[in-house]
Amino acid sequence: MEALREVLEDCQLMDIGYSGAQFTWERGNLPETNIRERLNRGVANDKWLTLFLNGSIQPLPFLTSDYYPLLLNTKSACEYIKSSRFCFQAWWTIEESMEQVIKEF
Repeated sequence: MEALREVLEDCQLMDIGYSGAQFTWERGNLPETNIRERLNRGVANDKWLTLFLNGSIQPLPFLTSDYYPLLLNTKSACEYIKSSRFCFQAWWTIEESMEQVIKEF
């Protein structure tokens, strides 16, 4: 573990963040034999964290494995609103005020 900590520090990697179920791995069906741990983590450098401000790791449901699959969510903090498609109208060319509108634009 010390070697891993050193690599993370040398590469300037930080935990991305995590939301959802507390554990990512589970073994054993009975309460006395059940073991649950969070084994998986996502790490990134400062540049990535700045680019994806809302980046996070989320566990997904599992069916046949003892590991939760993880989803890396990179949804940007800035949501772009898609503008409506521009459609030229031929009648604009005969409108007297059109030339002035174009010059002001």
